[in-house]
Amino acid sequence: MITTLLWELKQRRSAILWWTIGSVVLSIGILALYPPIRDQANQFNQVFNQLPAGLRQLKTGGAERINVADPVSFLNSQLFYITLPILWIILAITRAGSLLGRDEEDQTIELLLARPISRGRLLLAKAADLVLEFMIIGGVTLAVISLLAPLFGLHIATSRLAIAAAYTAIFSLSFGLISFGLQAASSLTRRAASTLAVFVSFGGCLIASLSALTDWLHVPAKFAPYHYFAPDKVMLGQAVQGLNLYLIGTLLVMSILAYLGFRRRDIG
Repeated sequence: MITTLLWELKQRRSAILWWTIGSVVLSIGILALYPPIRDQANQFNQVFNQLPAGLRQLKTGGAERINVADPVSFLNSQLFYITLPILWIILAITRAGSLLGRDEEDQTIELLLARPISRGRLLLAKAADLVLEFMIIGGVTLAVISLLAPLFGLHIATSRLAIAAAYTAIFSLSFGLISFGLQAASSLTRRAASTLAVFVSFGGCLIASLSALTDWLHVPAKFAPYHYFAPDKVMLGQAVQGLNLYLIGTLLVMSILAYLGFRRRDIG
């Protein structure tokens, strides 16, 4: 299993490097926006808080009003709620879709399974590769944010930033797990895995955001993971029980689905 994991990481070293550079550069660019925005906070707040509730929620995750001069509000609205999740969700879904899909399309998965490794261990190695990639990309991004945030006047405890970044990475990774679980479960679900993961992630974000504009979306929004995603609460040290339940439930359901389904699949 270790050999398979190391081989996957070796094959992905260039991609990991570029995804890390992209996350870091994007984060630095957003951090650099804080000083000029803070200096004109009154004008920004006035314009932003006059927007319809749905548009505000699309950017902030449900906050009724925002103060862009507040470091927590700024990082929540500009970095952790939309920007990094969009980037990392794309990474999670595309990478998860290729973990098994690439081998099946290239017809090389039989060669992998011909080696002395069980299907369960192969799945574990593939999933571990995805998790390690996120740990590398997210860890480097967090380190840069923690080092540079004070230089731009964003004074937030490093521990709070670490928890917010971890939740953002795990939340993004959960959609990759959905794609991976469906890829492994059966030939039928494999075809719709990435599409369903995109719908649950970005479709759920849209539903959760627009629920403030129309009553009939209130109930569907409660089934959207983005409804429970609140980086600002994490940075303030508040509990996010709904998000925790979603993350734990997704891990358990998709792990069981992938394991049981892949063991019985005909991959010929």
